Amino acid sequence: MFKIGDYVAHYKEGVCEVTSIGKLNMSCSDKKKDYYTLKPLYDAGGTLYTPVDNEKKQIREVISNEEAQMLIADMSNIETIWVPDEKRREMLYKEALMKNQCREWIAIIKTSYLRKMKRMASGKKAINVDDKYLNIAERFLYGELAVALDMPKDEVKGYITKRMKA
Repeated sequence: MFKIGDYVAHYKEGVCEVTSIGKLNMSCSDKKKDYYTLKPLYDAGGTLYTPVDNEKKQIREVISNEEAQMLIADMSNIETIWVPDEKRREMLYKEALMKNQCREWIAIIKTSYLRKMKRMASGKKAINVDDKYLNIAERFLYGELAVALDMPKDEVKGYITKRMKA
């Protein structure tokens, strides 16, 4: 069980802070259940509610600093999602996002980026599907790494790049 003030990774919204725990006074909520009230860290407008006993595993603990460092060190070993069929790849991107795991986001980022570079090198435009999932995966990954590494989100990409070159 999470505590008020904990950061969690939400499968659709990225990093959120637990702002309260308890019953909800809403018509759509189960009056017998306790809910986490979550405030997305990088979206000033929203609030989320998820049952404390959620079987769908919509939220999980944010990775630790040590896990983040190990993940960055292992990025070059993470496999891409290399599927030639556009529809199938989009389905795999969606499935990877729903797993709510950093390694899956990295696979999306690597695949989308490499596809984009390959297309641009041959004079073609990037594919919207790749760009869409690249942006979502980067938002989730960089948000979580920012919390784990205790740094501003906009510095994470440069930090990763620097570490990868070292």
